[in-house]
Amino acid sequence: MKKNRIIALLAAVAAVTTVSASGEALATSGSALASDPSQTTATLVAKVADPQPGPFGTSLEGAAFDGKGTFYFVDTTAATGQPMLMTMDLATDQVSTLYKNAPGQNTMLNCIGFAPDGVMYLCDLRGRIATFNPATQQLKTVLDRVGGQPVVPDDLTIAPNGDMYIADYKGTPAAPAGRVLLRPATGKPSVAAGGLAHPNGIVLTGKLDGVWVDEDLAGRLDHIGPGFSSPASTTLENVVHTVAYLGLGASDFTDSLTIDGAGNIYMAVYGGSEVLEFDPNGVQIGRVVVPGDAPNVTHVAIQPGTQNAYVTASGKGGGYIYRFTALAAAPANTPNGG
Repeated sequence: MKKNRIIALLAAVAAVTTVSASGEALATSGSALASDPSQTTATLVAKVADPQPGPFGTSLEGAAFDGKGTFYFVDTTAATGQPMLMTMDLATDQVSTLYKNAPGQNTMLNCIGFAPDGVMYLCDLRGRIATFNPATQQLKTVLDRVGGQPVVPDDLTIAPNGDMYIADYKGTPAAPAGRVLLRPATGKPSVAAGGLAHPNGIVLTGKLDGVWVDEDLAGRLDHIGPGFSSPASTTLENVVHTVAYLGLGASDFTDSLTIDGAGNIYMAVYGGSEVLEFDPNGVQIGRVVVPGDAPNVTHVAIQPGTQNAYVTASGKGGGYIYRFTALAAAPANTPNGG
């Protein structure tokens, strides 16, 4: 009951936004953690996509498990007629295609999420949230505008009560127009927070008292949840609190976020060949190196009921799935990643 009340509270104040830039932790990456005993190395599972043309090449994204433990991922930049939404049998590494763009379609699927009733939702960087019907292999648009503005959904997370939070991939540090959007299980979509610089990853906290969001152009990890913006405030608001300023390389960007059953946070680093690990308070405690020529690490998904964490990563040679041991198990029979 307590968790449901906390989720409802965040939704109830979603129209109010206050930004606090009081960072409390400096996270580092690369050689700064080279001798740290918490550093581990992921293991290659399989190559699952061939190289794609274009400036971004192959871009595997959206690693996710449904509540039954089936593993899914997408190839955002897949060419027409090539597999875009896929599933992989982890026992055999067999990959099956669920969706391809037909001629004339320009869908760019970028994330996957599962509602409590098992419905699959996908982010389309072309400007919509869509559901996927496995029987017809068709996508259906369910959201493309919020607050009178078009959306650019990069990632989403869905609460146990069905409320969906979406990272609206807009803005720069100089003009922070990015938003966190709320699509409630019932009711009208709204803006939960604004003033962000290209929000990328988003995931509910372990306590369900807010969301973690990273801003890939600002290199920050934020906690967003109900609070008071100052000692003088008497009104509960959604406060954006930056908890980590990330010391990443010039070509490295924060990407999607995942949590385990203990509330630890996993941040994929695009261009950095790594996953950063944070404790439930947002303090970095570890690093996972992704070896080989696949620096564009995008998503982590932890197999429900286990500590088996799977990673989507890409490079010049194509797209790959890696595996490492998470700090704690993901809850059983519960979707993870996306």
